[in-house]
Amino acid sequence: MNERDAAALRAILRLCDAGDELVSRGHEWYAGDVSNVPGLAAESLIIKIGGNVTGLSAEMIARHAQVPWSLIRRMRDRLTHHYEATDYEAVWDTLVNDLPTIRTYIQTVVGDGHTRDED
Repeated sequence: MNERDAAALRAILRLCDAGDELVSRGHEWYAGDVSNVPGLAAESLIIKIGGNVTGLSAEMIARHAQVPWSLIRRMRDRLTHHYEATDYEAVWDTLVNDLPTIRTYIQTVVGDGHTRDED
């Protein structure tokens, strides 16, 4: 794994941790803010995760085809380019249901022992 890929994967794990922090505050907190600051923060995390995935090398994507890279990128694209139609309950569901799964995938990729250009 090259250093750029390794850095992107570490960033994704950090962003998943931040998503966990938002979820730990609960749905009432998330949905109850009249300015939607929690929703906007969650949206930003998902966009940044997708941005990091977009920057991964073709080799990384091909080597770990079990990861739903395309779905992650499409969610980022939807939030980035169709922001006026954002469903913040869907964003919440992504935090609760999808980020833990993404974290598991990424931990597997990072933990596979291929952390340098040596492979």
